[in-house]
Amino acid sequence: MPIQICSGKTGPGLREAVRHGTNRFPLACYADDMTLFSVPWHWHEEFECVVAVEGRIRLGVEGERFLLEPGQGLFINSGALHAVEQEPAGPAVLHSVVFHPRLVGGHMDSVFWQELIQPLTADKALHSLLLDPQVSWQGELIRDILAAWEAVTREDPDYENYARYRLSAGLGRLNRRRPADRLPGRQDQIDARRMKRMLEFLEAHYTEELTVERIAGSVSVSPSVCLRCFRKLLGMTPIRYLRQLRLEKAAHLLRATDLPVNRISLECGFSDVSYFTKTFRGEKGCAPREYRRKHRSQGAIP
Repeated sequence: MPIQICSGKTGPGLREAVRHGTNRFPLACYADDMTLFSVPWHWHEEFECVVAVEGRIRLGVEGERFLLEPGQGLFINSGALHAVEQEPAGPAVLHSVVFHPRLVGGHMDSVFWQELIQPLTADKALHSLLLDPQVSWQGELIRDILAAWEAVTREDPDYENYARYRLSAGLGRLNRRRPADRLPGRQDQIDARRMKRMLEFLEAHYTEELTVERIAGSVSVSPSVCLRCFRKLLGMTPIRYLRQLRLEKAAHLLRATDLPVNRISLECGFSDVSYFTKTFRGEKGCAPREYRRKHRSQGAIP
């Protein structure tokens, strides 16, 4: 099975609009150079296991921020809202395995589902877990992830069964050693639901004139509550998030199309091309036209 590059495409509710693997083998392996692009906020039913292979990898999961050093990993639970930041100064290479719970669990009545899957998906406070190779069982889990990744990407003989075996072993380690079940606070649950709805609103309306008041109104809360949710869960204001979202949409169009820069600026919500160019350069380290030339020459996939 070939290595893939994450597209970051989302559908309604920021659910990722990408199939990971096939119905028969619901697993995909990714190798991403995070100096080329970022992965916007999204969620999916699949588990995701990320390992920093070269350089530092910056991720956000729900209300937590992570900086993975080379060799460290991160487990991301099913349904958790997460994103990966672009690293302007490389290297920043990650390998990840994204697989549906049924790959390991099979039928929901099976012992495998009850012992390996259900405890993880039912733990609403376990959005993610940082994996440190210096901790014995976490180092073993990282090796399970990389062994599965390598077997699948090399298409070793019987790689499907071997990958399933290593990931089953890894989830077993995680279940035996993970933090005890914790119930998220009621306010945390409310804030998480509000945030997903506000992010969905921004995804649908980022080309329009938007204010904090309008974003807050999309979930019937005050601007102060809107600001608190964004700072708590994403570590930034809604307007900063909106600007980053528009820039990522623009970056995608620069990589994937031949549209003129001024057209891209307007289509992504920037009415002033000069401001767009200045803001893009500040975020990406180069002007839009230079960004297009660079990524076309490197063969980056949108």
